[in-house]
Amino acid sequence: MPRLILLTALATALVSTAVEPPATTLCKPGDLIVATPFDQPTPATRKGSVQGWQAGIGEWRIEDGVLHGDELPENHHPSSCTYRLEATDLILTAEFRLGEAEQIAFGYRDTIAPNHHLGRTFISKDGIWIQHMSGIAKTTKAQKVAELKKPIDPNAWHKLTLEICGDRYRAKIDNHVLEARHDRFKDAKGIVALISKGQGAQFRNVALWHAAPKS
Repeated sequence: MPRLILLTALATALVSTAVEPPATTLCKPGDLIVATPFDQPTPATRKGSVQGWQAGIGEWRIEDGVLHGDELPENHHPSSCTYRLEATDLILTAEFRLGEAEQIAFGYRDTIAPNHHLGRTFISKDGIWIQHMSGIAKTTKAQKVAELKKPIDPNAWHKLTLEICGDRYRAKIDNHVLEARHDRFKDAKGIVALISKGQGAQFRNVALWHAAPKS
């Protein structure tokens, strides 16, 4: 195959498999930071890399085309798989299934060592809520700033889009929407975390974009 045709074919293949940014309300999507389908099997790990994400607490593995995250009783702490980045405004998309897990969360931490908590979106079979946070470990403080009490089917796959622009935070799970505001959300982001309390949570097609406010 001539070189030009080969390069064109490769470029077309890359475009066709590129991850498209989601429809958004608060933020304009910018450059893609990472897109991880979690479709390549890995051994279970309690401290190690999972396709570019870092298993820090609990046990994580990729099996049957999805990321499984299980809390370990001896940790006395929900499981956590993190991705390091440098961003201010941010968009996250993902698909998740609760399974037998008590709840899952998508968390953000700042750039102040050792990366203090910023905020989280929690999802359980009974509803969804957003909280702002500060501190780390025993100094952690958190306050719920938005809540929607709505049953979430634990056995179904759900689609999530999170937008953080300035002090505004928007979470959309399927057709359910929550919005909140807090000065803490403005701070630079250094870590994004997938969090699971209990066992059986599953994640796939997680992607992160830089963003900017629409207005």
